[in-house]
Amino acid sequence: MNNIVIFKSYSDLDAERNVHDFNNFCRDKLTVFGADLKWDCPVWKGIAVFRKLDTGRGVLKDEYLLDKNFVNFARSYIRYQQALSPVKNPGTTMMALKCLEKALLQVCQSAYVYNTSVVVLDEALQIAGQHYENNVLYMCAYELEKLGNFLSEQHFLKCGFLSWTNPVKRNTKNNYVPEKEDADRKNKLPDQQALLAIAEIFSLPDEELSERDLFTTSVFALLMCAPSRASEILALPADCEITRNDKNGIERYGLRFFSVKGYGATIKWIPDVMVPVARRAISRLRRLSENARSLAKWYESSPDKFYRHELCPAVQEDKPLDVVQLCHALGYQLNDKKQCIDKVKRTSIDGGVSFLNPADGAYTLRALSKMVVGLLPEKFPWFDEDKSVKCSNALCLLNLHQCNERRLTVFYALYRPTYGFFTQDIEKARKTGQTMKNVFSRFGYLDDSGEALYLRSHQPRHLLNTLAHLGDLSELEIAKWSGRVSITQNRVYNHVSQEEMLEKVGSLKLGNNRYCGQVGTHLSEKIFDELDHGAVHLTANGYCIHDYIIPPCKKLSKTATLGWAGYDAMSEKQQAQSIKTIRSLHQKAIQAVGDGFYGAEEWVQHHEEILSILDKKMQ
Repeated sequence: MNNIVIFKSYSDLDAERNVHDFNNFCRDKLTVFGADLKWDCPVWKGIAVFRKLDTGRGVLKDEYLLDKNFVNFARSYIRYQQALSPVKNPGTTMMALKCLEKALLQVCQSAYVYNTSVVVLDEALQIAGQHYENNVLYMCAYELEKLGNFLSEQHFLKCGFLSWTNPVKRNTKNNYVPEKEDADRKNKLPDQQALLAIAEIFSLPDEELSERDLFTTSVFALLMCAPSRASEILALPADCEITRNDKNGIERYGLRFFSVKGYGATIKWIPDVMVPVARRAISRLRRLSENARSLAKWYESSPDKFYRHELCPAVQEDKPLDVVQLCHALGYQLNDKKQCIDKVKRTSIDGGVSFLNPADGAYTLRALSKMVVGLLPEKFPWFDEDKSVKCSNALCLLNLHQCNERRLTVFYALYRPTYGFFTQDIEKARKTGQTMKNVFSRFGYLDDSGEALYLRSHQPRHLLNTLAHLGDLSELEIAKWSGRVSITQNRVYNHVSQEEMLEKVGSLKLGNNRYCGQVGTHLSEKIFDELDHGAVHLTANGYCIHDYIIPPCKKLSKTATLGWAGYDAMSEKQQAQSIKTIRSLHQKAIQAVGDGFYGAEEWVQHHEEILSILDKKMQ
């Protein structure tokens, strides 16, 4: 934690001096990203790469790096903003900084940040527009506005004061447009042929699937059970399953999730039809991770002793091992001494610095243990500390090379599957000539052109949200099921087409579609007997005939008596007739629910609430 976070600039000092003091403050007094951060290194691993905008990945030559007069401010700004408001990835901020650096060089012929002006920010936006588009451009412009405000507030500008507003408007997705006009629909929703293919692979018996097949199809199956991100599935705990009885006493099945993007811990309930799929996927992943979790559990409690897995020789910790026993201790199922010697010669437990000695008696289990402990993940015992998941309880934890059919599994080392590890097995080959086959290619599922089918990890999330919208889930229910903080994000995932909406509306029974068919004050029994539906507001003062598509009046529902405050002043005959009429309307509404009339459920509930109120008045 940092004791000092807030930097104070002085308006009476010149801008150049303020920037200089800010850079020194962030370099020397902040410890964000670690006190041992190599400040001058062009690559802050996992944080940022301080290269120019127009340079790609590869060797970092000096001419590819940010200008020497700008780079220290870029480092300081990234570190300071992280101290004020931590983010997982400052990539968008780096986009804005790179655009600003290029604009300063083009407009001012130097990259000193104190020369920033409205003209420079306009140029930075023009540069951003050449590289980004749509909402990526909007986010870059947003960061440029934020950066401009920061420079102005901190007195870092020679021009004194700067006011610049992001002119880029965020793209909002229009829902319910014709399919041919919805450019996102084809890319965001999964290909049906590929979806059926991976379902068929998942349904095969375990013995017909490799460990890689089991892992890939199980993770994808869980993505199809509830709207989730691949990173959320990969971080599930092994004991994620939960069952509870709902208000009707029916057992429901769900998974303990930790949703990203600020939502936090939650339970995602699985639709009944997908429960067997989820159970099978969880069971397979739990079995795949069994040895890795046991290894992690062992070293949590016994870091000074070698992990006793199934192949480990039953000898004392300090007894010298022959080369065959050494291979078995490392998890290699080799019995020929020559093969064991060759394997040991090519085995390194220190990251490739040196290789093991293939001589008999060179190692003991205790000596191996000390070497193996050094291979444990950096944050061990945590698999994901932010989600409070330890390696010993991580559903998707694997051993090194466990899903690699070309290499022997390393039983003494742990591997935390990454997003890329999963996606490369379902996506299209990213490089021309890539030899690794995805899961579809391995099972011969090809398109009409002979290319392997493919999917994207986010497509199930879009599909399930679209189905939820078609299935009439409320916006709040969809947001909660998806793990979103705000319902405004729902529309991005809604790909219901205009054609589907028209088909849906056409299938609904909407009755006469009138708001108020008749209004009156005389409670004639004949009027209600002739009605063929129960969508009627009836009160002590009169009635109003509606239609099922129009929900009951919200103003009435907010009153304690639902319009029956004058019930006590009515004659006994009128009271009896009113109750009889409401019961008749209630039965008609119930019948309408059974007949599939849209909106009838709300009228059933409305009449039940009135009958409850009148029953209390009669007591």
